[in-house]
Amino acid sequence: MKITELNGKKICILGFGKEGQSALRALQEFAADASITISDKNPSVLIDEGNIEKQLGDQWLNNLDQFDVIIKSPGIPPTKEISANRDKVTSTTKIFLDTVSEKNSVVIGVTGSKGKSTTASLIAHILKSGRKDAYLVGNIGIPSLDLLKQAKAETIFVQEMSSFQLMDLTVSPEIAVITSFFPDHLDYHGSVKEYLEAKRNITKHQKETDQVFYGSQWKEVTSLAESSSGKKHPYSKYDSPVDIKETKLLGSHNLCNIAGAYKVALHLGVSERVAIEAIKTFEGLPHRLQLLGSFAEINWVDDAISTTPESTIAALEALEGNVETLICGGQDRGNDFSELGTFISGSNIKTVIVFPESGIRIKDSISNKDIKIIEASNMEQAVSEAKTNTSPNRACLLSPASPSYNMYKNFEEKGEVFKSEIIN
Repeated sequence: MKITELNGKKICILGFGKEGQSALRALQEFAADASITISDKNPSVLIDEGNIEKQLGDQWLNNLDQFDVIIKSPGIPPTKEISANRDKVTSTTKIFLDTVSEKNSVVIGVTGSKGKSTTASLIAHILKSGRKDAYLVGNIGIPSLDLLKQAKAETIFVQEMSSFQLMDLTVSPEIAVITSFFPDHLDYHGSVKEYLEAKRNITKHQKETDQVFYGSQWKEVTSLAESSSGKKHPYSKYDSPVDIKETKLLGSHNLCNIAGAYKVALHLGVSERVAIEAIKTFEGLPHRLQLLGSFAEINWVDDAISTTPESTIAALEALEGNVETLICGGQDRGNDFSELGTFISGSNIKTVIVFPESGIRIKDSISNKDIKIIEASNMEQAVSEAKTNTSPNRACLLSPASPSYNMYKNFEEKGEVFKSEIIN
């Protein structure tokens, strides 16, 4: 459904966060005669426009059957009220893909349990270095509907796509990139199978002329790639054109992200020389194995993005035994921490500082009794303990292995609080 096809319709924007606000702006510009209602669970949502209807708080899911179209924000689970009106439900991602396809723009959809943000950002960086008309949109860029005016035949949109954004799609991007697969968001999807099936929509609807680039070391990723009718391009860290030491990124796991971005850029006509130089200048992203510097003679690393035990293990591997203190724990989604506990027990880590709720289970998974385990109720306490228990010139790593929602709005807020406490 293209944005202009919503003109004259009775529309419900379900969820008024970043994407919901973008949907409102797009409707006002491209479907000015639409009748719009904002529906949000938060009763205190501020909506300045006087001609917009509202149903907030306890009333937010009332009377959904009265609308022609429901634009659901990602992250809102499929409640019984939403499921009863599933034929009316769409998303900003669906609307964007349908609308820009009419302009013959190229969309590169990037997904994966880990690495998708770095890979998407790196692809956009390389394309811009190669003088392509490229835009980074989605979770880590500008909301996709805000850039509809930029869509034309030579435009390339690089769009990070989460499982929430993919689960309802009935169209796939022309170029799909799948970085990795670990179990995640199981509290939302219900099972690993459902999470995998949500991801599958990035390739499921591709045509024979489409392309999929995928990290071949994961069997689940290969399975997702095999769902595509398009041309398949496997890659691994051995396809990276540079050594990690030639870049500004930490950790050999980033070689896979580099390899995927490099292959996509070459496919789109960027020269090897330009692509390699762009890779070397790429700064990386905040909260993803970000070296914050040395304070109190300790090297501090922010990896707040790591919300699964697998990604925390990858972070520890990337730092090659230099971590003496690990800060972890957060919202407990029922993940299995046994492998993380085994890894920590055999590592050079001397102190583990854990947050509630999952920190208790992480603590119980560590069999090495020589490792000091400290329970912290907040970041101020955790950083204070880290300063006391970390030797000079060794590293303290924040890598939660769990989501942050029990204590913080998101992982970005957790990382920023970590940074502020370090320099205090």
